Formats: sequence, structure tokens, C-alpha cells
Amino acid sequence: MNQEDKTIASEDPSREFGAMGELLRELQKEELEQNASSPAETPEVKITKDIAKLMAEISTTLKEIAETQKSILEEIKRSK
Repeated sequence: MNQEDKTIASEDPSREFGAMGELLRELQKEELEQNASSPAETPEVKITKDIAKLMAEISTTLKEIAETQKSILEEIKRSK
């Protein structure tokens, strides 16, 4: 690299890595914009959603069990 190239590179950082550097910066910029507009679901968020769904199912099942037990107790009281 001669003195002129060094001067140009120091004035314009994008020229430091040439076309590939510019391409990488554009790709990073697009990725940042995409992530800002529609952030990807992280594994933690997916796990949290799955746990919430399971807890709702468990709650429903427990309510059904409680209703069944209540009706059984009522039948036992009636038969005595």
C-alpha cells in the first residue's frame, strides 16, 4: 500500500476493506433493521409460552377432577 492509499483508507474507513467491507456493513445494517422490525422469538420466550400452555391445560384438568370428585361426594351423601 503506498502513501496515497493509506491516506485514502484513513479518511474513509469503508475503503479499508474494500468492496467486501462495504458488503458486510450493508448486510449488518439490513440484519439490524430486520431484527428491529420483527425480533426473532428466543428459545426462552418459546419455553415460557410452552410452560404457560401446559399450566393452562393442567388447570383445566384439575378443575375437571374437582368437579368429578364433587359429584362423587354428592352421590355418596345421597346413598347414605
